[in-house]
Amino acid sequence: MVPKRIEYSVRALVALAVAAPQTVKAQDVADAQDIPAGYLYDLLADLRRADLVQVQRGTGGGYVLARPAAELTLGEIVRLLDGPGAADPAAGGPEDRSIERLRRLWERANRARLDYLDAVTLADLMHHGA
Repeated sequence: MVPKRIEYSVRALVALAVAAPQTVKAQDVADAQDIPAGYLYDLLADLRRADLVQVQRGTGGGYVLARPAAELTLGEIVRLLDGPGAADPAAGGPEDRSIERLRRLWERANRARLDYLDAVTLADLMHHGA
C-alpha cells in the first residue's frame, strides 16, 4: 500500500509534468486530483524546499516542476517523503540476533524497492502509466 503522502505527491507532480511548462495553481491540482487542498499546500511546500517544484508568483503564477519530468524519479520522491530510516520494523526495539536479521532483510528489501523506483521517472508515468 502506498502512503497517502507519497501517492498525493506523485499525483500532484504528474499533474505539473503534464501541464509543463505552464504553471498550475495548487487549487486546480487539488480539484483535478481530488486531494484535500490544505494537505496539498503542505506537500507542495515540502516539494519546494526539496527543489522539486518552484513557485511563480503574480498573475498567471502557480507551481511548476523545477526539473524536467524525465529527470525526476519515483525513488528520489519516495526518499524525500519517507525520510531516513522510515518504516524500519526494528526501530527502537531490543537488540538481538533475530531483530538484527530482520533489520538487514528489511534494508535489502527497501534498497531493492528504491532501486526499482529509481528507474521510473515522472515522464514514464505520464506516457506509459505505472
